[in-house]
Amino acid sequence: MRFLRAAGRELLGLFVSDWVQSGVIVVILAGGWLAVSRVGAPALVLLVLLLAAQLVWFALAEGRRSARRSPRQFPG
Repeated sequence: MRFLRAAGRELLGLFVSDWVQSGVIVVILAGGWLAVSRVGAPALVLLVLLLAAQLVWFALAEGRRSARRSPRQFPG
C-alpha cells in the first residue's frame, strides 16, 4: 500500500509541481465560475485578468527564487 501511495504522489507530482499555484488557480476558477453565473459575461474579463496576474506573479516569484539559488555569471 505504501508503494502505491508513493507512486501515486510521484505521478501526481509530474503534473502538479507547485501546489500553492494550483490551489490559487482553483480558487480563481471557482470564484470566476460563481461570478459569471451571477453577474454574467462581464465577469469573464475579471477572471481573465486575475488568471493573467496570477501567472505573472508566480513567474516573477520563481525567477527571483532561481536567481537566488544560482548567481548569474556574465561573460567578459
